[in-house]
Amino acid sequence: MYFEIENIGAIKHANIELGKLTVICGKNNTGKTYLTYSIYGFLQTVIEQSDDLSSLDSLASLNQIYTEKLKEVFSANVDEFADAKFSVNLPDSKQNHREALRKNACRPFILPAERIGIQLFQKELDKNKSDLVKALTKTRRLALLEDHVARLALPVEDNIDFARDYANVIKSNSFLKLEKPALISYLEDMLGVQYQIINGQKVIIDKITQKGLPYYMSSASVRALFDLHLWLKHLVKKGDILLMDEPELNLHPENQMKIARLLVELVNNGINVFITTHSDYIIKEFNNLLMLANNFPEKESFMNKFDYTQDDVLHPEDLKAYIAHADGTVSRADIDEYGMIQSSFDDIIVQINEKSNQLISAIDKLLAI
Repeated sequence: MYFEIENIGAIKHANIELGKLTVICGKNNTGKTYLTYSIYGFLQTVIEQSDDLSSLDSLASLNQIYTEKLKEVFSANVDEFADAKFSVNLPDSKQNHREALRKNACRPFILPAERIGIQLFQKELDKNKSDLVKALTKTRRLALLEDHVARLALPVEDNIDFARDYANVIKSNSFLKLEKPALISYLEDMLGVQYQIINGQKVIIDKITQKGLPYYMSSASVRALFDLHLWLKHLVKKGDILLMDEPELNLHPENQMKIARLLVELVNNGINVFITTHSDYIIKEFNNLLMLANNFPEKESFMNKFDYTQDDVLHPEDLKAYIAHADGTVSRADIDEYGMIQSSFDDIIVQINEKSNQLISAIDKLLAI
């Protein structure tokens, strides 16, 4: 599935092809979140309104309808999208567009960068909203409600709705819980905790002390990954797509590399992944996993030494990687047998190494005097 995006937020023009793993790198304020939200909103719209697709006579009609809906996805003024363009192209143009959409549109689940704050303050926000509704109802001043209820972007609203529904979420079991229990416990093992929902409340159990902590008292890294754990354990289906802003949030570099491995393992078990990242550790680990797709003499011993399995191998054809630039464009990162040829971090790494080398040289000269 291919997307062409123009004049949406910081993005002036981008062509994005979804892979089994799609990675967007780039500096701050280059439009990575605009890409994520736009694509999430489209997929969510297609999934929720699949029955209405029969009324569409062409993909052009769908593109126009969704472009007009962008203001709702971002909860923004329509003027901000006056020149916006969002269009989808399907791999097989000869196929009936309705059937092609149903075949290619993955059921999305999103974890925005705001996920820690959402989970921390969701109940308080709901209480304040409920109190406001009661007060306005009593005074029959319902028209004021529109001015006081927060308008949030669709991905943020959906993440809040997920947090509201924990009691129902845990009633189901995903295919991973039955077929790949190690993937379910992956995040818990990585962080040394157990995630639990007790009486509708999030509780963190420390694996060493076996003591429970309420969610708000746990570390930011633990909070950032709770919903991902719940989704994988209870709701995910093969063919779904995880869209995640900055999976590295609050994680130590070692755990950033472990997250990279988890994402690739999800891909190899039938789950699509779309991420934005600032993490050089994640990119470098992706490159390591890409190199494992090559056959070389010491491959088996190398994989055994570093505890890699076949589920950790990232096949080049499964990866689509992009770099968002400050001028509003997005370029494709080439991939060869050594991984991604370029990333947005390469120049920065060269700069910091040059600084370090010059400082070391200057100090050595001083010590030699």
